[in-house]
Amino acid sequence: MISRLDYYCLKEVCFFLEGLLKEGVDTFFVSCNFSRDTFAAADFVQKVQEIMNGFTFPRELLILEITESVSVRNAAQIRQNIIALKKYGVRVALDDFGEGFTSFYDLQKYPIDGIKLDKGLVDHVTTPILKAMIQVGHELNMTVLAEGVETDEQVRALQEIHCDVIQGFRFSHPMPQWEANAQIIQNRRT
Repeated sequence: MISRLDYYCLKEVCFFLEGLLKEGVDTFFVSCNFSRDTFAAADFVQKVQEIMNGFTFPRELLILEITESVSVRNAAQIRQNIIALKKYGVRVALDDFGEGFTSFYDLQKYPIDGIKLDKGLVDHVTTPILKAMIQVGHELNMTVLAEGVETDEQVRALQEIHCDVIQGFRFSHPMPQWEANAQIIQNRRT
């Protein structure tokens, strides 16, 4: 069931990005989460490409995020899938990095483009470990995104330690697709 949901979300994200492109917005990126089990499937790349081939938005605007998992089955297949997707033009990131089951070991196994720092780390933004994690990400030529940002203090602290992308309730609460679409288009015009 989770794989069906993963692919359904991918289709919806593709429709969203395509709609923005038709409105002249060609720089807004969206992340789409996939379970490691889905990502490890031998036909994963084929299914992703079958979905994406029906759309024309720039491939680099889609980031596929690998969610954390207790088990890491078929790491070799995940690595192979990441390489194939990157050749296709899609970026790949690790979600919830630094807490739970996602670890520095994943950085060695997978040729990813970025990491999304877990909210648990962002809540303690002034600790040296967060700065060190951002530095490690940059040393490995990765984009570092901080999730769960809720305060101006967190924004300032993350900017000071050179976090690349910052997201969270400080900027917006979750909203329906149609509302997000309208807001993005409006922001582009102003």
